[in-house]
Amino acid sequence: GSNSHCGLQITLLFLFLVIYLFTLMGNLGLITIVIGDSQLHIPMYYFLSVLSLIDASFSTIITPKMLIDFMSEKKVISFLGCTTQMFLAVSCETTECFLLAAMAYDHYVAIYNPLLYAVSMSPSSLLPPLVEFCMLRSTQKPLLAYLFVDPMKLSIFFCDIPPLLAIYCSDTKENELLLFIFVSSIEDFTILIIIISYSFILSAILKMHSVEGRQNVFSMCGSHLTRVSIYYGTILFVYMRPSSNYALEHDMIMSTFYSIVIPMLNPIIYIYITGTKININIEPNKTITILSCTFKRNSFQRSLTMHTWNYPNETDFILMGLTDSKEIEEALAVLFLLIYLVTVLGNIGMMLIIRLDAQLHTPMYFFLSHLSFLDLSYSTVITPKTLENLLTSTKIISFAGCLTQMYVFVLLAAAECFLLASMAYDRYIAICNPLQYPVVMSTRVCSALVTASYMIGTMDSTVNMLCMSTIHFCRSKVVRHFFCDTSPILALSCNDTHTIEIIIVIFSGFTLMVSLITISASYVSILCTILKINSTSGKHKAFSTCASHLLGVTIFYGALIFTYMKPSKSYSLGKDQVASVFYTIVIPMLNPLIYSLRNKEVKNAVIRFTMNIWNYTRKPDFILMGLTDSKEMQLVISVIFLLIYLLTVLGNTGMILIIRLDVQLHTPMYFFLTHLSFLDLSYSTAITPKTLENLLTSTKNISYVGCFTQMYFFVLLAATECFLLSSMAYDRYVAICNPLHYPVVMSSRFCSTLLTGSYVLGVLDATVNMLCMATLDFCNSNVIQDFFCDASPLIALSCSNTHDIEFIIFIFAGFTLLLSLITISASYMSILSTILKINSTSGKQKAFSTCASHILAVTMFYSTIIFTHLKSNKSSFGKDQVASVFYTIVSPMLNPLIYSLRNKE
Repeated sequence: GSNSHCGLQITLLFLFLVIYLFTLMGNLGLITIVIGDSQLHIPMYYFLSVLSLIDASFSTIITPKMLIDFMSEKKVISFLGCTTQMFLAVSCETTECFLLAAMAYDHYVAIYNPLLYAVSMSPSSLLPPLVEFCMLRSTQKPLLAYLFVDPMKLSIFFCDIPPLLAIYCSDTKENELLLFIFVSSIEDFTILIIIISYSFILSAILKMHSVEGRQNVFSMCGSHLTRVSIYYGTILFVYMRPSSNYALEHDMIMSTFYSIVIPMLNPIIYIYITGTKININIEPNKTITILSCTFKRNSFQRSLTMHTWNYPNETDFILMGLTDSKEIEEALAVLFLLIYLVTVLGNIGMMLIIRLDAQLHTPMYFFLSHLSFLDLSYSTVITPKTLENLLTSTKIISFAGCLTQMYVFVLLAAAECFLLASMAYDRYIAICNPLQYPVVMSTRVCSALVTASYMIGTMDSTVNMLCMSTIHFCRSKVVRHFFCDTSPILALSCNDTHTIEIIIVIFSGFTLMVSLITISASYVSILCTILKINSTSGKHKAFSTCASHLLGVTIFYGALIFTYMKPSKSYSLGKDQVASVFYTIVIPMLNPLIYSLRNKEVKNAVIRFTMNIWNYTRKPDFILMGLTDSKEMQLVISVIFLLIYLLTVLGNTGMILIIRLDVQLHTPMYFFLTHLSFLDLSYSTAITPKTLENLLTSTKNISYVGCFTQMYFFVLLAATECFLLSSMAYDRYVAICNPLHYPVVMSSRFCSTLLTGSYVLGVLDATVNMLCMATLDFCNSNVIQDFFCDASPLIALSCSNTHDIEFIIFIFAGFTLLLSLITISASYMSILSTILKINSTSGKQKAFSTCASHILAVTMFYSTIIFTHLKSNKSSFGKDQVASVFYTIVSPMLNPLIYSLRNKE
């Protein structure tokens, strides 16, 4: 790893996770845009899409394993895993070298021989051989690594050649010489191509007469030159020297840069470069205009925006649903609502029971908890929208919404296929090799199987989305289904979908066949083992451990195969919809019942869970120390807090009423402001009344359930406010930077989506916080050194190990703060740059005045939140309480004043 210090490892974990997510989103987004926009179907973007694929792959080879090592004490990698990682990583590096050289040659032809560009860089004659050459050439370099690796302790975070050579116990001079020759031949060859290409480009630039033409041509190459300089600089520093000179600090920084940071920079470098056309003056009075091979930032954003916003206008879909009869629709709505509630309660209950009961911390129940998560998730993707369509006359879903629903659904369904296969393998080991079960089904193996399931699901859904995003809809917009699925959407396409269907069938067939073969092979072996058992009770017991899984597999795969493994032209509304309803809405409800009603361990766990809840309610009360022991001060503080609370209630209620009753305030900004007032009123109400009661009475007790309830709602409302403030910042960004698009971008539906997302993330944060805190044992003092129940003072009271709990809470709280702060910062940086471009002083003042209230509210809220929570729980009693009083009691009162006194509207 990179550092043994626990605090720094947590920081690096969070940082690298954010970088990895940006890398995936940026590179996959770039690939999607290049594939989806026909104007970008030119050689340079062909290479750029392959470069993005390599960067995403390279980052995926290194980063996930590194993140796992950050989270675990054991940082072991097998010899095979190490060599595989090194092989794939070096393959990506070498491929990228040749690809960058190919891009330099492309620039050379475009600028030096523009008339021959279309012929020289034709897709049929040159592009596939170039990419194939890059891929094949890359496989040669890593083969040397197998000659001299030796598994020991590596002072680095991934398997790379220099640190492996540094720990080898024999003489490595010959290996180093071979490596140096091979690496230098690759680097020299590719660098030579790049240098020659840019030499000719430079000579072409010097022949130009106009300064603007030179500037345009140079800007065309700026992104590629930047990428080449960064990439080759770090590669040469790491590899082109003896391994004896390997230094942990310097080399690790450089390795981190080229393996983790550079793949994230690629989309940024190529997106934020200007220039769309190049005028090349070869002779006086003779100008050749060619298409630039670079992105213009505004042009790219416009292309992306038009691509996104033209689809809804062109292809807003209408979901036909299940029936046209109003009476049947109402009956189905009630039925589906009941099923969905049972699904949510059943699956969440299953996850909670498995998480909280130590006796269920086994591989089988580990997989079962993820199965419950998948069932809950893909039911949530489908059912709420279906209920909305059943209860409303408008059954429209946007193209983006349709594609998102389909993407998430395919991801979860494919992941469930492989998870069911993993569960079958688990049962095979448990029955056929019981003595080896603890070793084979270790925590690492189980985690790897679950991770692989999600990764394969992501791959399946990404391929499906990329295929579906290329089709055009020029006929009916009516989807003969109740949700966006592949078959009914393909049936609407007006272009040839034969190739797309083949690709989807190949990937879905691979998913089904691999998982079904694994399940079948496992159960054939299980059946053979069961038949060898002599006693009837033994056979019955062995079979009973598989019965639930067999039933779940039969139901799931039966519906899935019936629906998908056939051509889209044979799509039948009635039969397919019944099967789809079964596996999207009914099966997620059945799985918790199947795995609980037929399972004694789960039944016993439910009984223990019920008893634990009963015991929790009977636990001794906590004592809230409050703010001071002085009776006089308590009286003064109670009067002040009562006045502040009354002002908070009147101010926020008044704000909600005014915005609700005045039609002129029915805009996105005030829509968000009403919910900000609601949140301020709510979390002040969760804290202040109990604080006043404790100040005015001698008993300062709060029950165990009351304490946890107060903490749950406080965290929920505070986290929701973080995301709501970031939504408000984005609203101001669109209003100032893109005023003409404001009514379209900030539509009612989009505002409702942002608001719903804020509440959902708040509920997620609060639920995780509560689940973590519920595992703590309080066997020492019950005196809370605060005036309300917060995580930090409660953790300080616990007599159990709180390291993992603090880590999880820190990750979720840090994610909430960082994501919302990044959104706010990015929005205001764009706003500031736009304001600075305004010529008139009055215009600048008007633009800034629309943001002043929000900036002030954000500054007050985040400064106190960060001061209080993002530090050690062993902090000073006084300072934390002052900060807590400010953001829990004072800040909710100030927000209505800030947004009303500084606002003419």
